[in-house]
Formats: sequence, structure tokens, C-alpha cells
Amino acid sequence: MSQNSPRILIVADDLTGGNACGALFAEAGLATMTITGTSGGGEVSVAAALDDYDAVVVNANSRHLKPAEAAALTDALIREAGPVDLVACRIDTTLRGNVGPTAEAAVRARQALASAAGSGRVVGLCIPAFPASGRVTVGGQQLLHGKLLEDTELRHDVRSPMHTSVVADILRENTELRCHTVELSTVLAGAEAIRTDVLKALAAGTEVIVADALTNDHIELIARAVADLNKEENLEWVAIDPGPGSLAIAQALLPKRESGVILGVSGSATEITRTQLAKLDEDPSITVLRVALDEDNLPDVQATVELIRTATSASNEANGVAVRAIIVATVVDATDLLELTDEQSELIPRRLAQITAELIATTALTGLYTTGGDVTAAVLGELGALGMEIHTEIVPLAVGGSIVGGSAAGLPIVTKGGLIGDAGTGVLCLDHLMQSAGMGRA
Repeated sequence: MSQNSPRILIVADDLTGGNACGALFAEAGLATMTITGTSGGGEVSVAAALDDYDAVVVNANSRHLKPAEAAALTDALIREAGPVDLVACRIDTTLRGNVGPTAEAAVRARQALASAAGSGRVVGLCIPAFPASGRVTVGGQQLLHGKLLEDTELRHDVRSPMHTSVVADILRENTELRCHTVELSTVLAGAEAIRTDVLKALAAGTEVIVADALTNDHIELIARAVADLNKEENLEWVAIDPGPGSLAIAQALLPKRESGVILGVSGSATEITRTQLAKLDEDPSITVLRVALDEDNLPDVQATVELIRTATSASNEANGVAVRAIIVATVVDATDLLELTDEQSELIPRRLAQITAELIATTALTGLYTTGGDVTAAVLGELGALGMEIHTEIVPLAVGGSIVGGSAAGLPIVTKGGLIGDAGTGVLCLDHLMQSAGMGRA
């Protein structure tokens, strides 16, 4: 795994399923995007997208292709992506379509790349349960709301009629994959039992580990158990599942990175903004700073950057609370108000943008909070951003999303007008960013 932003490639069998899988990663705090085109001719480059996002979902639309075509497309997409930390082969929750051929293609493609790089053994991990959607795996069989797949209407599915629920048999159809199932009794016995069973299967030449699971806790336990094997075995896992298993193995394998802090940039002098800053400053984990000024009463870029870096690495010595957010403002209280010329008013947002760009380039940040329309526009421009991907309205005229394009692509951001909200609005904005940060950019 990389030590900075992860590179997770999810090759999905259809668009809606891929989007649903991507949503799980996004909700976990990973900057995630979906690519809908796979046939060249101007579509977004997979490798380029992985430079900007933690997780990239590529819709291969392979569920109903001929098996050989589905396998070839999966292979091509994985090779096009280049170096990644994890490949996930997103399959249907009811195991319809080219489950085996795409899984085999993913494992074989990663095996070829690993062999060329002189790295370790590649093994598939198939945890097909999706408990939140009523899909669980027991005895190596997939159940849909407690019924075998062949005992539901899926038996008569026009394009992919289901005649078995045995996951290993479905994986072996049109493939040469060697599979082993970790039974529910082993999962219930705990991590050491899972570890022992998996090691025995690997010694016997197993290429795909299938695992029973009834709950998300089971999925996370299995993921942690196999991830722990990497400490003693030179392994690379390829996730094969509808989404929860892929997320669990990603979370288990991702290195524990420095969490970083949220940076707030306020260029508004309004009374409501000052009230919001005062409310934020009541939190011992949030530090509110006034910008350092030069002789022209403009923000001094380097002096302010050093001020923020010092605060970023500090903790509150009185109670040991680590700093989670740094808010830098041109005006913190009424005594900071200055009479400004038009030229100064135009330069201030640009200076704040330069401070932001310098910090993003050199400091671990997990989110960005901007107050004031001029400041927000200047910051996005300085970062070379194309704009924002809008996720939610926190309060009217305060929006949460992520940066699109430029040097901070994928970074969670909240933007708010200077006259917007009440005393607690700044707290709501930072709470949103803290929840969004999760496993995201560091």
C-alpha cells in the first residue's frame, strides 16, 4: 500500500452496482469516482483518475457479455490502471453474470503484474455477503432473504437464470479457479481459526478464498484475519464481492496514516462570521488564528504558513487534546477590522489562496473549509481546480462536496457565504468535514 493517498481500482460488472459499491467507499471517507466508459475515444484515463481519487470504479458493463469478452475487458482495465494498492472485482449481489470469468481475469492479471515486478502471491478473496441487502452466505451458498438463489424468481431470470447458490461452483464456471470455502463455523470460531484454515488452503494451491458471512462484523473479521497474514506471507489480495468485502479488506490493508487536520480559511469580516469563529474557538481541538500581516496590512503568506504549521503539530498541553482543525481568518474579532483600499480588498483573497495552496502541497490535510465567495473562488483557482463535486447542503448556502481537478482533487471541502448561518453553523460545517475525512486523503 502507498503511504499517501491509496489507489483502489474497482472493476464493476454494471453501472448501478458499481455506483452502489463506490458509495460504500465514499461513505467511509475515501475520495471516490465512477468512470462509465471503457472503450477509448476520449473517456477519462483510469490511471489518471487514480492519481486524483482514492477509489476509482470503472463500469465494465460485463455482466451479460460472452465469458471470454468479459474476461478480456477486465484484464485490459487492470493492466491499463498500472500500479494500484488493491483491485476489487465487483460482482452482482445474487451472483448473476460472468462472476467466474471476471474474477479469474482479475486474479490472473494481477498475478502477471506481480510476477513482472517480482512481488508476492496473488489470491482472490470472495466474501459475497451483503447483509444490509438481505444477502448472506452460509455453507458456501448465497442466500437471498433466507432462500437459495435457485428457489427465488432468479431461477427464471431471462439473461442469467440461477441454477445453483454454491459460490465456489459459480466461480468455477468457465474458469479453472481453485477455490476453498471458509465455513461459518470457522468464522464464528474467530480470527485464529480463519487464519489456520486459510493457510492450509493456500498450501494446497487455492487461488480464491470464499468465506461465509451473516453480518458486517463477520465480513470485517475475515478481512482483518487475511490482512494479518500479510505480516508473515508475501500476499496480494484481489477482492471479489458486491462491495462490503472490498471495503473491509481495503480498510484492513490500508496503512495507518497520519490523520492530518482540516484547514479553514475565512476572508469574511461580517459579525456572523466572527460569532461563528468564536464558537469554533471554544472547542479545544480547533485552533482559530488571525493571519500574520505584512507592512501593507495584507496577509503575509510565508509567516502565516509557518504560524499554521506550528499550530498543526501542537496539542493542547493542558488537557492533551490534539488539534483537529486550524482556522485562519483575516478578522477574528472587532478589533481586527481595518479600513482597506480597493486594491487591498482584491489582494486579500489571492494571498489567502496562496497560503492554502502552500499548505495543501506540504502539509497533511483532510479537509478544507472556506468562508466568503471571493476567498472560495480564489482558493479553487490557485489550486487549479475545475470546480466542486456537490455532495450535500449542510444549511442553506453552505455546501459540502469535494474538489474536482487540480492539485487537491478529491479533497473534501465545505464552502459558506460570509453572511450565512448562525453561531453554530461553523461547527456543523466542520463536523461534516470530520465525518467526510475518515479514510480519505492524508
